[in-house]
Amino acid sequence: MTGSGKALLRVEDLAVHFRADRKRFVRAVNGVSFELLPGETLGLVGESGCGKSTLGRALLRLGPITGGSAYFDGIDIAGADATGIAHLRRETAMIFQDPYNALNPRLPIGAAIAEVLAVQGKVPRAGIQARVAELMAMVGLSPDLADRRPAALSGGQCQRAGIARALAVEPKLIIADECVAALDVSIQAQIINLLIELKSQMNLALIFIAHDLGVVRRLCDRVAVMYLGRIVEMGRTEDVFSDPQHPYTKALMRAIPEIDPDRGLPNDPLGGEPPSPLDIPPGCAFHPRCPAVMPICRQDPVPATRFINACEIACHLYDDPQTNHQSTRERIHA
Repeated sequence: MTGSGKALLRVEDLAVHFRADRKRFVRAVNGVSFELLPGETLGLVGESGCGKSTLGRALLRLGPITGGSAYFDGIDIAGADATGIAHLRRETAMIFQDPYNALNPRLPIGAAIAEVLAVQGKVPRAGIQARVAELMAMVGLSPDLADRRPAALSGGQCQRAGIARALAVEPKLIIADECVAALDVSIQAQIINLLIELKSQMNLALIFIAHDLGVVRRLCDRVAVMYLGRIVEMGRTEDVFSDPQHPYTKALMRAIPEIDPDRGLPNDPLGGEPPSPLDIPPGCAFHPRCPAVMPICRQDPVPATRFINACEIACHLYDDPQTNHQSTRERIHA
């Protein structure tokens, strides 16, 4: 793991709820807590609709925060005033899933990058064009493409332009929301290699939101598994992949495609669909699909997280009061 021992981002019991009608709320994010160090990459994984993207947008104040707290480099994200949000915009950036829709179709990519530099005042106006060329070269784009509009570029080139635009603010934190999902496999590998290189060069902290667990395993230092608005397991990437503890995490790992043709599909695939966030079941939200469900799972709230085999777990399977668990900071950052 890279970075110092002081957290760059600290999130505690964060909630994001949306009103569905007069009486009901969608609990998209429902009590999430974690820390992120400078230079560290956290993979955020889970099925569609689990709240990953909502959480990412909330952390950059691109969406609402209903409850809890989040602090970035000393800034109270939830309570930030205009000055605080302006500072957040200068220190953070987001890479979006659709590389075409993330860019202004009428604006050449060089102008889109230059616009960020001008607004944030990162370089003198006379040096903007030189900095645009430098950023494009940094992400593997020829400066000759600066006058091209997004429609004239490939998906991979557009995503590289989006990364260059994100780097223009010289961020300490980037949130990448499914940023390789719309690209073919060979281009995905190039973008992942680029992110690994940039992270090392710039000591970037990165939250990488993804469905592809293989990509997460290669890129991320730690991984957090979300289910219906909550983190159910979190730990060092190799710990989670090699010895998952939560039944949901185990099901996700079993679903990873195997290259070996002699290996068949899992005998016990995870069935059903996640419950609606409008109607979260009592007890553990995963209990209707859990192969290890117990009576307590159907009625009692999910217990406080504890460390099991180096991973932070929220599950009734580990309710033994004698279980030895340490704080997140002690175990993750030891």
